[in-house]
Amino acid sequence: MVVLEMAKISGEPGEMSLKFRSEEGIEEFEQKFYLEGREAAAFLRDLASEIEAGNKIEAAYGSWAISMQPQLPIKVEVEYEKDELEIEIKIKEKS
Repeated sequence: MVVLEMAKISGEPGEMSLKFRSEEGIEEFEQKFYLEGREAAAFLRDLASEIEAGNKIEAAYGSWAISMQPQLPIKVEVEYEKDELEIEIKIKEKS
């Protein structure tokens, strides 16, 4: 039996954008979330476990879920500007 863990996102959803093409389906999806410390830590632990296991990763909130097999290496961008530290994780789908 295979157990698929999912990085569940809790917290308050913010802005969302979606680009759709009839012949290809969803082309681009973006959803921002506002998480408390424990919620952010739980999400990052779940995501780290999925990446470490080498399986398909999946992020889910409510009724939607996005999954993919990640291509390595995973790109992490760190940016600091005035009083804001931004850490962005970019995961490309394995071809």
